[in-house]
Amino acid sequence: MTGIAHSVAAAFARLERLDGVTGAVVPRLFGLVLGVAGWYGLASVFPNRLMPFPGETLALTVELVATGVVTEHLLATSKRILLGFAGSMVVGVTVGTLMGLDDYARKFFLPYVVVGMSVSAVAWAAVGTLVFGFSVLAPVAATVLTTFPFVTVHVWKAVEDVDDDLTRMSRSFDVSLPRMVRRQLLPDVTPGLFSASRFGLAISWKIVTLAEMFAASNGVGYRLFKAYQRFRFEEAWAWAAVFVIVILLIEYGVFRPLERRVFAYRSEARPLA
Repeated sequence: MTGIAHSVAAAFARLERLDGVTGAVVPRLFGLVLGVAGWYGLASVFPNRLMPFPGETLALTVELVATGVVTEHLLATSKRILLGFAGSMVVGVTVGTLMGLDDYARKFFLPYVVVGMSVSAVAWAAVGTLVFGFSVLAPVAATVLTTFPFVTVHVWKAVEDVDDDLTRMSRSFDVSLPRMVRRQLLPDVTPGLFSASRFGLAISWKIVTLAEMFAASNGVGYRLFKAYQRFRFEEAWAWAAVFVIVILLIEYGVFRPLERRVFAYRSEARPLA
């Protein structure tokens, strides 16, 4: 009888895992198919020179990768993105933490955060070009100035939502600060930090690519703009495809596995029936 019960339980577990995989894969696959179908539909309406078909774009993308051009310019863009992302995270986490912990700091920094969120990325890219010229500092500065307000808000709200009752209880039981940070504060703030990192990196990609159109002699944004200037729209679509592929690789190759690992305790904590 026990063996039958174990077999039934194992069968249900396999079905549950299969259902989880199906529920995760099918919507993404359907979205991909729908997107490609929409692309085909638009390419059928517009002239081929303006909007090539997905197969043609993919073939040109593979050709650019094979020649080594993509590697050269993607490395230049990645360097600027990492510098801008790191700077925006340092500033955003610092300011957001201060705003979440102290009311005076919140009132002091809030106007700067609001203004930073209101100014467009194009404006910061233009200002960065005027101030720093055609150097690596122009796209990096534009990225930091555009991204840090959004990171700040995520971190600010995460710190602000820390359970004060648990903090007071920890202090009343003389829990050491390192233990309190490790066991309470970090688990409470980690979702906000993770969200800020993902959002900040996504914005950094867009801002650096945009800034490279103004103030760079290499990079994905530079090549995109040059293709547009020369009316080589098929090449512009190929560089856009490179951009999309890299973003998807980062999302599903880095952030999703990291998210599953960091928040594994959530799936382990099942509600009682």
